[in-house]
Amino acid sequence: MLKFLLLSVTMLIMSNILSFMSNFFYMILASIFWLLIYSEGKVTQIGFGFDTLSWFLILLTFWVIMFMFMASQMFEIDNYFKGKFSFVLILMFIFLFLTFSGLDLISFYIFFEGSLIPIYMLIMGWGYQPERLQAGIYLLLYTVFASLPLLISLFYLGKSMGGYSFVLLKSNFLFFNWVNLWFFFSIFAFLVKLPVFYFHLWLPKAHVEAPVSGSMMLAGVLLKLGCYGLMRLMPFFEGSVMCLSSMLLSLGLLGGLLVSFICLRQVDLKSLIAYSSVSHMGLALAGLGSWGLWGFSSCLYTCLAHGLCSSGLFFLSGVIYERSGSRSIFINKGMLLLMPSMSFWWFIYCIGNMAAPVVLNLVGEVGLLGSIMSFSSFTLIFLMAFSFMGACYSLFLFSSIQHGKVFTGINSLSDGVVREYLLLYLHFFPLFFLILEVDMMSF
Repeated sequence: MLKFLLLSVTMLIMSNILSFMSNFFYMILASIFWLLIYSEGKVTQIGFGFDTLSWFLILLTFWVIMFMFMASQMFEIDNYFKGKFSFVLILMFIFLFLTFSGLDLISFYIFFEGSLIPIYMLIMGWGYQPERLQAGIYLLLYTVFASLPLLISLFYLGKSMGGYSFVLLKSNFLFFNWVNLWFFFSIFAFLVKLPVFYFHLWLPKAHVEAPVSGSMMLAGVLLKLGCYGLMRLMPFFEGSVMCLSSMLLSLGLLGGLLVSFICLRQVDLKSLIAYSSVSHMGLALAGLGSWGLWGFSSCLYTCLAHGLCSSGLFFLSGVIYERSGSRSIFINKGMLLLMPSMSFWWFIYCIGNMAAPVVLNLVGEVGLLGSIMSFSSFTLIFLMAFSFMGACYSLFLFSSIQHGKVFTGINSLSDGVVREYLLLYLHFFPLFFLILEVDMMSF
């Protein structure tokens, strides 16, 4: 693991000089990491390592940050602080890499909170409107407020167990079966990061004000930090989870269902996609709350599938914004006539967003539905409504953009370029082929 860390730090130091050549070296680093799983298996070195869960999320981080370099070519063309932009992306990769590969609670917490710094810099430095100041403050206040109880809880756990190692805590989880209060303290920061309903208001603001690459990172990886934290810490509180499963299940299902209704009244493309992310993460929380192996595995499938699918949707919204200068659904209509080739990709990612067949989203959501149904058959009516509303806002997004009368101010729109099609294909490739390899991701 240290070889990747040292290479990443070198890229960080050289990012201002190399600028967007960092993308080339970054892809080499990603290829080396991809091959590592075949040569060395599960690696553990000096406080860092990975297993099945963290390896797939590290790979997702590699993949999404490479897309961010490709999606931000306009910063290179306009010379818009391109060196600093590369610096922020490499810094973000280092924080996320260390978060997913940390083997003790304190290093996990430090890098978990440190990942806020580069995304805050990205929103404030390369955002579109003056409202990005408010979005950045929302992001910081929500996450920092929730992280203090987590820090206190981690200190308490470490003192009680005599250490902070994940392995040490895993062998002593029965000690915490009665401590429901510490359980909430420990998972509160992850619930805000997911985010679940009631703690989600920072996410649409951050998405709308962030550049396209910032939205891709927020939806692709940063929301998965909440799932990763829950999947790491919940086994230490097995008794508490079993007692409070109904509450977690209700929070995920009802919150996700309410957010699905909110999606149907959005007029901003990015805002609609952001609220749909909140809805999907609510279903993932409900699957984790059902406390079963099926729910845990399906949550990982959903994390990977949603990270790729929502990142692709945000990139598509950025493509339209670059051409029309607006993200309004009322202005961007009739794209089937103006951008026919791009309409195919809108269709692919919209059916992926509603978990239709041939994409990994289907496996994840079917597994989550089965896990939740095994917990309680009374959830059937909510799951039916959840699936129906998911189809509703996905079809609403597609039909609103692709059909209707073309706004006369955007008649000169051009179709996609090779770079955009390549990026959309690279999003779709793992989304399609990972459905054949779900046994690799099983715990």
